[in-house]
Amino acid sequence: MSRYLRYLLSIALPALVLAQPPIALDEVIVSPSKFGVVEDRTTAGATLTGAELEALPQVGDDLFRSIARLPGLAGDDFSAKFWVRGAPNRQLLVRYDGVDLIEPFHLKDVDGALSIVDPQTIEHLDLTTGGFTAEYGDRLAGVLALESKQAASSRTSLGLSLTGLAASNQGSFHGAQGRWLVAARRGYPDIALRVAGRDDEVTPRYYDATAQVSYSVAPSHTFSIHALHAGDTLTYRRTNSPSLSSRYGSDYLWGRWEGRLASGVKGETVASYSRLTWNRLGYGSLDGFPFALHDQRKLGQFATRSDWSAAWGDSCLVRAGAEAKTGEGRYDYSLNRQHSVVAAGRQTTVTEVVNTELAPTSTSTGLFAAVRLKPTSLLVIEPGIRYDRQSLTSDSNVSPRFNATFNLGPAVLRGAWGVYRQSQGLHELAVADGEKNFGRAEFAEHRIIGLEFPLGTGISARAEAYERVTTRVRPRWENLDNGYDLFPEAQADRVRLAPNRGRARGAELLLAGHMGSRLAWHVSYGLSRTEERLAGVWTPRSRDQRHSFYSDFTYAPNSRWQFSASWQYHSGWPTTDVVYSFASLSNGRRVLVSANGAVYGLRLPDYHRLDLRLTRRFTLKRGELRAYLDVFNAYDRTNLIGYEHRVTVSGTQVTDMRKPREQLPFLPSAGLNWAF
Repeated sequence: MSRYLRYLLSIALPALVLAQPPIALDEVIVSPSKFGVVEDRTTAGATLTGAELEALPQVGDDLFRSIARLPGLAGDDFSAKFWVRGAPNRQLLVRYDGVDLIEPFHLKDVDGALSIVDPQTIEHLDLTTGGFTAEYGDRLAGVLALESKQAASSRTSLGLSLTGLAASNQGSFHGAQGRWLVAARRGYPDIALRVAGRDDEVTPRYYDATAQVSYSVAPSHTFSIHALHAGDTLTYRRTNSPSLSSRYGSDYLWGRWEGRLASGVKGETVASYSRLTWNRLGYGSLDGFPFALHDQRKLGQFATRSDWSAAWGDSCLVRAGAEAKTGEGRYDYSLNRQHSVVAAGRQTTVTEVVNTELAPTSTSTGLFAAVRLKPTSLLVIEPGIRYDRQSLTSDSNVSPRFNATFNLGPAVLRGAWGVYRQSQGLHELAVADGEKNFGRAEFAEHRIIGLEFPLGTGISARAEAYERVTTRVRPRWENLDNGYDLFPEAQADRVRLAPNRGRARGAELLLAGHMGSRLAWHVSYGLSRTEERLAGVWTPRSRDQRHSFYSDFTYAPNSRWQFSASWQYHSGWPTTDVVYSFASLSNGRRVLVSANGAVYGLRLPDYHRLDLRLTRRFTLKRGELRAYLDVFNAYDRTNLIGYEHRVTVSGTQVTDMRKPREQLPFLPSAGLNWAF
């Protein structure tokens, strides 16, 4: 099944590239830490402009995949979910135009191959990978804040190919006091599979649409209404494997007010309703035994948030806010399967039955207060505190935080310390593994120090060291050998991990430069280690990468042509071996059995990849046409995500030949976009 999933994704991702050409982002700011007083923000990080992002090589034109090449992040070729300094993506807060997105991914059966956020709607984003301040709560690792476009003039963009369709329209009304934006995407990997003659096995489809209308009732007061809808379906049919039919939906509706009052007081208020659905139906046989799965989940959530700030002169900014959420989840899960086990000298067939129906509800509240002070022209400090309460587990937590910036002439020194907590979401209960009770909030402590300094004309550098210590870690279920299976809860490599402590430590160095408007480049290196203590032994996490290196450059000889290249490398990730042996039965027979080896005790080979992009612009009588050619994995490097096992038996000898489980191969793609 894993070989098939690799094939599916190699079809689906280029299909979306063809359907959706690159969209220019007005500004992108990627920030490992935030500090400053009002306009005197001294934000550490690597800055990418919209023109740079448009030029860089991509796969799937996915915003999350474009971000994943930045320092401190780790992601594989299949999933859009990147890890943040060794923390899984679920520990990243994603906020889109003020609303928090829950599992913002398409194709959840393969761990979220694409995000539901349409890049053609985004004006800028801000990524914080550690030390974020007190206004953000209920996340352990980082914050990704996205803001959509606010166009003053009308503009339409169309993308069309054999494999998909994309369209957007934006403009203004009533003298530019009102503005609108609508966009939609429809991916057609099912058509690509049909052309390839593989539609008899799988039919994946996905789409998303977003709309917003904003109106400025006064120069400093703006009201807006937003809607986001995303859905995808997948059907799978294959001989000797269970069939799967799945459907997922995400709906968000929210209103937002942003304004400025007298005396330097600013505020933002957001009220939202979110509804997510998960539906999986599996049936047939697995390993020769009957298999039946019914998995239906729902989540509905109302939320409101209000943040305020008041400036007192040029040296003090007071900030405070509150948020509240109330939600209801629903689980209707049943699994009925059989499998063979060997115990006490006997081989028997065990029937596993799981039936769970739950309807948990919860309310949560959060309060924060912080003050930014500038006691001297060189120093900015921000102490803050946050309080969160979760009714589901009766958790009440206080989280102090402290950030500081010190100017050293041309250089800037930054430091951050803070306590962070994350509760278990209503949709995160592992009912497939028998869980029925929610756990208490997890706890992490961040410690960060960084230095930003110029190296000469057009060249800047940033160095940062960090440590994140996690305690009260919630037990979880993982597939140690193969995380990409349509039925992960039924696989032999699935185990319960219950670490009592975790830590992530590392240092990052980023260099950025440019030579006028023709050439721009970024180079970064990361040294890190991410591990957990399992049964008293420190064990690496699945995306632990000791060394990582990223580089990209863009060259534009004129306004018509643009060429870019991106190369990345990281040390091999850990995986878990499978050990095969004979087990003796009481009747004298022997049978071949398998077991997981040491948890993440095996390392994959190092990963590296080169991507290329060539872009050509054509000026038309009406608008502009852009054509591009993308090459993913240009020298066709065989990068591994794990191993498959080919076992042979000769007498009493068991031979296990590891066969590489490969990531995506060389993938060329091309696209067109007409904007007018």
